[in-house]
Amino acid sequence: MTDLIPYTPSNAAPPDLEHVNLLVAMAGLSVHTQRAYQRWIKRYLAEIHGIVAETLDLRVLPIALAVESLATANLKAWLGRLKASGLGKQSIMQAKAAVVWLAQLMADMERIEYAVASGLSRVKAPRAESGQRSGTWLSPDEIRAMLNKLRHTATRNPALRVRNVAIITLMVTCGLRRDEVAAALWSDLTRQGRNQILKVHGKGEKMRPIKLPEMTFNAIEQWRAHHPRPEGDNPLFSRVWANGTVTTSSITDRAVWNVVQQAARAAGLPRISPHDLRRSFARGAYEAGVSFELIRQSLGHSSIATTERYVNSALELDRAATDIWANVLDE
Repeated sequence: MTDLIPYTPSNAAPPDLEHVNLLVAMAGLSVHTQRAYQRWIKRYLAEIHGIVAETLDLRVLPIALAVESLATANLKAWLGRLKASGLGKQSIMQAKAAVVWLAQLMADMERIEYAVASGLSRVKAPRAESGQRSGTWLSPDEIRAMLNKLRHTATRNPALRVRNVAIITLMVTCGLRRDEVAAALWSDLTRQGRNQILKVHGKGEKMRPIKLPEMTFNAIEQWRAHHPRPEGDNPLFSRVWANGTVTTSSITDRAVWNVVQQAARAAGLPRISPHDLRRSFARGAYEAGVSFELIRQSLGHSSIATTERYVNSALELDRAATDIWANVLDE
């Protein structure tokens, strides 16, 4: 994987270098797929070329950089490294799909032969464990410790603290993915009778309702008091500057990752990922006596109904998985 063209950031690239806007090219994909592909393509190009992923701007991606990376040997070696790092089968297949999509785009643009894209699609991903990669499950005591540390940490930026408390509380009580947290809007908060509901933007552009436990709703309401425009299609969780200024700009799923990392470190917990909080919700709810079907409704797994069906479905609000598990944490 040497002898590949060197890369310079776009602001220093020669003016005649061809670029492509991958974000525009991805417009027909679901929001979840777009985010996943952007993440994997950045990682692939960065590791193949030995550059820093953060320097890559997919809105002005040098075509030569993409073309020079698209070789079956590169893809095989990269997927092997992903397996060695502990990623599961689902993640490895998604990573491969992102690279194959990039190759197909280059073929459509007549920058490579379709045979190259076809060859990449036939690369066999290394065998890995099915399902999610092995991870960490936090106990109720560990989750309480993390929340308490967040709530009582002295800071010059109370808005940031309150926002982060709301984010972590939502994740540990409702099992949201990090991209679902980042995509949430104020207009997604609704009521059904006396119940507070959050409409979650899930995979495949599916929407699912989650009942918010009282402790979670209260955490969001405390954050609302700091937000300049907590309404409409403004992001539920927005950026907070170091000086305490709260913006209306959405956070990224990477920012959610950083919030989780910082919260775990502050509580003296081992390194965890946002998906570990989702896993902890599922296991904790099950051990608290919640049925698998109720947990599946909350997590929005692939078997969940489409938007039309969920509108007509009977979400069990009087015995929601989110409430039962949150009550354990709030004891």
